[in-house]
Amino acid sequence: MKGKFSIFGAMLIAMLYLAPTNVAAEDISKHWAYYEMNYLITHDLMKGDDSGNYRPNDSVTRAEFTAFLVRALDLPEVSTKPKFSDVREGDWYYDVIQQASYYQLVKGDDKGKFNPKDNIDRQQMASMLKGALDYLNIKTNTSPLKFNDNASIAKWAYNDVQAVVSLGLIVGKPNNTFAPLAQATRAESATVLYRLIHLDEPNEPEAPEVGGKQYTTTNYSQNYTAVVDKQAKNNPKVDGAGVFTASDALVSYYVHPKSFMQDSPSYYQFLKLSTAVNNLNAKVINEKVLSNKGSLVGTADAFIQAGVTHDVNAIYLVSHALHETGNGASTLAKGIEVGLDKDGKPVMVTAENRGSLTAIKKTYNVYGIGASDGNANKYGAERAYTNGWFTINDAIIGGAQFVTDKYISKGQDTLYKIRWNPENPTVHQYATHVMWAVLQAQKIYDIYELTGANTTTNLVFDVPVYQNQSSPASLPTPAKQYAVDTALAGATGQATVDDLNMRTYPNTADPSSIITKLPKDTSFTVLGENGGWYKVKVNGQEGWLFKDYVNLKNGLQIVDMNITLNVRSEPSTTSSILGTVKPKSFIIGVVDDNGDFVKNGNWYQVIFNGKTGWVFGDYIVNNKSLDSK
Repeated sequence: MKGKFSIFGAMLIAMLYLAPTNVAAEDISKHWAYYEMNYLITHDLMKGDDSGNYRPNDSVTRAEFTAFLVRALDLPEVSTKPKFSDVREGDWYYDVIQQASYYQLVKGDDKGKFNPKDNIDRQQMASMLKGALDYLNIKTNTSPLKFNDNASIAKWAYNDVQAVVSLGLIVGKPNNTFAPLAQATRAESATVLYRLIHLDEPNEPEAPEVGGKQYTTTNYSQNYTAVVDKQAKNNPKVDGAGVFTASDALVSYYVHPKSFMQDSPSYYQFLKLSTAVNNLNAKVINEKVLSNKGSLVGTADAFIQAGVTHDVNAIYLVSHALHETGNGASTLAKGIEVGLDKDGKPVMVTAENRGSLTAIKKTYNVYGIGASDGNANKYGAERAYTNGWFTINDAIIGGAQFVTDKYISKGQDTLYKIRWNPENPTVHQYATHVMWAVLQAQKIYDIYELTGANTTTNLVFDVPVYQNQSSPASLPTPAKQYAVDTALAGATGQATVDDLNMRTYPNTADPSSIITKLPKDTSFTVLGENGGWYKVKVNGQEGWLFKDYVNLKNGLQIVDMNITLNVRSEPSTTSSILGTVKPKSFIIGVVDDNGDFVKNGNWYQVIFNGKTGWVFGDYIVNNKSLDSK
């Protein structure tokens, strides 16, 4: 196939080749197809108009797309005439349709017309692409389509759509649709050409020049919509503290690889970390990155050695260590004493146990390895003792092996893969914050820029592609970034303080989020909750209230315990379990006409996910009637 594209660099077509202009046109700089269009532009295949625009969203005619394929495939000239009654000699598209018809890339309608000036739709584009694949002898399969609008795909185009979708040449639209009659745009046309050209290229790129950048993609069998659904149900968080659950829309934005512009700081989440970085300058890293970083001052040589020893990107290791140690200020980075108890087990030294321990040494841990929640210093220091990290350099070099073995050597060799694991979504992932990979990418980007390592080292990016991957949506507004848990939907409540702020989203730090101030005792209806906030409806307005300043009139609070509380179908421990509620959370209690909670013995009747159920009273904080009585 590569031979077929030998004149790729010379392809000039009416659809794409307009008057020369600047590559950084505003109309594609933030477009979802920026990567593909930029590729074509930098290879002189796509030109802008006289105003410096590339018009990515303009429609494409059938004649233009035909020219697109003919030039891309370098089809030999033919002498036969086109068989279409509306294609005449002298038309600019006469020759390309002549060639495309001869090589069976195109078809006409049942009246013998080609309709060259009609805008091409997606199923027509699929049909032409299938003709190109047949010409190139590229095998395809007819895997079942799983779009919600399969029935709207024309019978004559169905097999062609199956073929191009199976190879990832055309992907789905939002809501898992194919949209067969939607008009194809210049951006979509450029994208399918890019994919067609790269179909047979190996995934591993050739080494770029020193200081160069190389881009590759990896196709995954996972369906994009299914991936987002899995990740949205995997407790994703809006914030690094892990308080607020992220909405499906926010998860979709950060999971979608094309939400991020090529070569932007966030794009560095696709930087391959599984290769040692050569030509790093330790002196520059010490001076410009580590000069004021506590215990990490002057350790650049150790990071570089760690990268070479374990074949991992040293700049990533620096970024990881800075993140885990709070810029070198953590107690683990400063060193913690650990000794052996009578059984030879490492134990962190305290004033109380020092006299009973032997072989006491100071230990260091810079990547947070083994530093479990609850007592990170204890567990992290004892892990360091076991691993023999008795100097800061030991921790840097030895710890790098753990990082490599845990993720990178298992194929999760980019920040994106570490966070989202496209090979097996929700399994073996690091962090819950949806922005984790982006935030770490920013640090890596900053170190490259600050040290100039981006001009002395090779950068290889690997971008995932999911099956039926739709176009990315814009970053949702703050009000749409928070999930709404509807378990308490329908509960009623009152404001317990005067001038209670109702906000567009649950954030006290943003004064612009305040919608209105509620007087004390204002009643509201609960729509849902998230992170200790209630989404409510008051006088036709929706907003968020902090739960500490409201009283749920028919809410029953679960006691603080180490297990979840079962909601049962009947007031009996032998009845079926409808679900569970978390400790300290609320559940809606059913009330009678007098305003009392409905009970059966020591069981409370409740509303759970729209159904009635029962919870045992011993696990309820207040076993009493409504406060409003």
